[in-house]
Amino acid sequence: MKHHQSTLFAAYAMAQRMRNLMTTALAGTFIVAQVVPTYATINNTANAVGTYGGTTTTYGAASVAVPVSQTPAMTIVKSAGVPTTTLLTPGTITYTYVVTNTGNVDMVGVAPTDPGPTFNGSAGTGTLSAFSPATANIAVGGNQTFTATYTLSQLDDDHGGGVTNGVSNTAGAAGTYGPTNIAYAIPNVNKSTATTTVPALPQLAITKTYVLAHTAANAGLGANAGLGDTVTYTYVVSNTGNVTETAVQVLDTHAGSVVAVGAGGIQGETLTTAGPLGAGASTDATANNGIWSSLAAGASVTFTWAHVVTQAEIDHG
Repeated sequence: MKHHQSTLFAAYAMAQRMRNLMTTALAGTFIVAQVVPTYATINNTANAVGTYGGTTTTYGAASVAVPVSQTPAMTIVKSAGVPTTTLLTPGTITYTYVVTNTGNVDMVGVAPTDPGPTFNGSAGTGTLSAFSPATANIAVGGNQTFTATYTLSQLDDDHGGGVTNGVSNTAGAAGTYGPTNIAYAIPNVNKSTATTTVPALPQLAITKTYVLAHTAANAGLGANAGLGDTVTYTYVVSNTGNVTETAVQVLDTHAGSVVAVGAGGIQGETLTTAGPLGAGASTDATANNGIWSSLAAGASVTFTWAHVVTQAEIDHG
């Protein structure tokens, strides 16, 4: 009987040790590391492990998925260089974009989004280069600087030349996050606008031609003018700069004297080339007074002066 009780006691003690071992195996502390979550859940599977008779066995399995909050967010700061415009070439503008990851997930394949600049409210007609770098992965709290170069067209210069901060450009950025590459783009309200100014480059060009009309008495003079013949001068003034010129007129010194502007002198102004901004951009307040009020970039105006040859001109040649 005693032997039987001893055996029962030994079995009970062994079972108690097993329970203690299993309790020890299961007892522990799970420490959540302070890292940025990059997945939608923290997945964890636990097993019970025990040893009996010198053999360790794994029992069962329990899994949990702890949801984590993914909050993608980025900011962008855009800046614009001064256009390199000259009269010979429309020039370029170098843009710089600094994109910062302000969310709690790493962003992948980030690149700026840029529709291109406007010039005094008109859409640009030039070309924007590729971004450098093309894309970048940005860790939480990190940033990346991108650059791109916009090549202006002549029309861009004509639209925005001389207008303070007349070149405006708004940009955002986009990328993806998480294991399934969820798309994210900076909201419109958080995009960045940069402005700059196309230098004012005023310039006019002029050409002058004439037509000789003989009197009946001078019909045989051919290309030579005679007394009383009429020489009609034509002046074409072109705006070859990138800004609008006002009060455009001709200064003509004839036989040592300045030709009058208006009645009896240089007059009959007519817009002959509207230019890229259209006829509405060039206006004239008073007709036939020898002064064109407003001549847009790329436009041309023609003036005339009908002069009757005098005896003094014949005498002096």
